[in-house]
Amino acid sequence: MSSRPRPGFLSFPRELRDTIYHHYLFEPEGYHFNLASSKLCASGNRPVNLALLRTCTAVAAEMHHLPLRTNVVHFSTSADPSESERIISARFGMLLDYFERGRIAALRSLGEPSLRPYQTPVVDAKLALKYPQFAPLLHWWSPESPGACPSVAAPAGIASSWGEPDSDYLAFQSYMIELLTTNTDFVDALAESHVTDHVPKLDDPRSPIYSPVVDEASRARREHIHSFLLDKGQITRGERASFFRSVLSASSPEPWTIPSLEELAQMMADVNLSPSNPAHEAQHCLGLETPESCEGYPWKRVKWRFSAAATAIHFFKSISRETCSAVRRVVLHEDRPSVGFPESHVLGLIPFCVQNPQLRIERRVNMWRVLLSPHQRQTTDLFSIGNHIVSNSESVGEFSSKLCDWSCITLISESCCRWITEASGLAAKGMPAHTFSLVLDGDPAPDKSSELFERVKEAAAWQVAQAQWYSDQSPSPGFIATRRAWIYRSEVFPQAINDIVNGKSFISCNFPTGTLHDPRAVLNMNRHIAPRDTHPGVPGRDWFIAFADHQRRHPMRFLPQLSFIDFAAEELLPEEHMPLIEGKPAQASTFA
Repeated sequence: MSSRPRPGFLSFPRELRDTIYHHYLFEPEGYHFNLASSKLCASGNRPVNLALLRTCTAVAAEMHHLPLRTNVVHFSTSADPSESERIISARFGMLLDYFERGRIAALRSLGEPSLRPYQTPVVDAKLALKYPQFAPLLHWWSPESPGACPSVAAPAGIASSWGEPDSDYLAFQSYMIELLTTNTDFVDALAESHVTDHVPKLDDPRSPIYSPVVDEASRARREHIHSFLLDKGQITRGERASFFRSVLSASSPEPWTIPSLEELAQMMADVNLSPSNPAHEAQHCLGLETPESCEGYPWKRVKWRFSAAATAIHFFKSISRETCSAVRRVVLHEDRPSVGFPESHVLGLIPFCVQNPQLRIERRVNMWRVLLSPHQRQTTDLFSIGNHIVSNSESVGEFSSKLCDWSCITLISESCCRWITEASGLAAKGMPAHTFSLVLDGDPAPDKSSELFERVKEAAAWQVAQAQWYSDQSPSPGFIATRRAWIYRSEVFPQAINDIVNGKSFISCNFPTGTLHDPRAVLNMNRHIAPRDTHPGVPGRDWFIAFADHQRRHPMRFLPQLSFIDFAAEELLPEEHMPLIEGKPAQASTFA
C-alpha cells in the first residue's frame, strides 16, 4: 500500500505562506544602502538573506519584490567616506561651486554701464512670466530704474534668495543667464568689463575667501591668498571670455548627481576645467591647484560626502522601473554635512514618487551635525578658522563662547529656514501629497535641541514683529526693503514654525518644541526703534542689533560635548592623512 505524499510548503494556504515570507524577510532595522558597493545590506553590514527565494521557481515568483515591500530602506551620509567617495564628492562639490561663481560673476557685472543694455524689456518680461515671485526684483534691477541695484547677484541679508527657496532663485539666475547669452555679444562685453574684478576681495562678505577674522594670523593668511590671486590669478580678456563662454554655455549638473570618476572628468572637461588653465579663479580659491599660498589649507582634510537624498536617487536610477515601484518606505538620514546644496536634493526624488504612489519618504536632518554646520559657501573658511584656533591651543569652551551668539543667530535659524523653505516648496514642484515628511533630528541631545529650537522660534517671531513694524510705517517699505532686512528669513518661515509647533505640518521634531514666541511682545519691546533706519543702505540694521542684544542677554548654555568645534573636528581627517596635499595623487580613485 503506497503512502500519501507529504504535504509540501506550497500546499499551505497563500495567507500562511505570505506570513512566513514576511517573518523570513523582515529586518527590524530595515535595509541599508552601501554606496561603496552599491548594494543593500542588513544591519551591521550583513548580507541580505534571500536563500528562500532560490528554493524553487514558484516560491521565487511569490516572493518577487517582497523584500523591498517588507522592509524600510535606509540611506545615510557616510560617517567615514571612502577615499574614492571623499575625492569625487569634493571635486563635484567644487565643480558646482565653480558654476555658481561663474554665474554670480556674470550677474554681478550687470550693474556696469557697458552691460546694462543687455537686460532688455524682453528679457525682463520672459523672466517675470516664468518666475513671477521675483518680478519685483526686475524693476529694481532695471537699467531705467532710478534706484537700480548695482548687482543682480547682490545678497539680501540673511535671506540671500529673497525669501524664496534657494533652488528657485538658482533656477531664476540660470534662466536669466540663458536669456542674456542668446545675444552673442554679451560674453565678449562681459570679458571686457573690469578684467580683474573676479579676484575675490578679503573684506567683501560675498567673497569666496571672506571669513570672520579671528586673529592677526588668520588675517595674514587670507591676505597672503588674496595677494597670490592678484599676482598670479589675473587673466587676459581672451582667457576671461573663454572662461565665461565655457561656464555660461555648459549646463550645470543636477546637484544631487553622484558621478563616476569618468563622468566627473567629462564634466570638468566640458568647461575646460584643468589645473593648467589660469582663467579659473575658483580653482585657486578652493585649492584645486594646491598653490603654495594654500599649503595646509584644510579642505583637503574635510570628509567630503554625498547627501543621503543623492544616494537614494543614485539607487533608484540603478534599478528597473518595476523594482523601483516595489519600494514602500525610505528613510533619508542626513546626519553629516554633504556637498551640492543638499536642502534641494529631494527634488530629484519627485519623479520616483510620482511613478510609485505608494512610496513614502522620511528625511531626517540632524540639528547639530548638519543644521549647525555652516552653509556650503562658508564651510572651508570655518573649518580653517576652527582648525587654526584648535592648533593654537585655544580651549573648546573659549572658542564656543566666541561663536555662540553668531552660531545661534546666523547658523541655526538660517539653516532651519533653508531646509524648511525648500521642503515647503516641494508640493508646487510636483511632490505628491502625503508622500514626503521632514524630521528635525535632535540626536545626540534632544533636551539641548529644544533649547536650540528656541532660537529658531525667536527668529520667526522677530521676523513677524519686524514685518508688522514695517507695515505701520508710511509709506510701507515694499518688497525690496522688507526682504533685504537683516532678520528676515523667508516668506513661509514664520507660518511653517507655527505649524510645526502646533503639529499641523509635514515637518516635525523628535524633541519637545515648546510654545511659540509672541510677536506682539517682541514688537512692543522694540517700539523705540526710529521709524526710519539709522543705517541707510542696510535695511533692518537696528532691528538686527536689537535681536543680537536680546540673544546676548539670553545666551545658550551648550553642554561641553556639544561645542561647535567638536562637531567641526569630526569632519576633519588627521593631519597625517592628507593624500591630496601635494597635488600628486597616485591611486586609481583620484583624478588625473
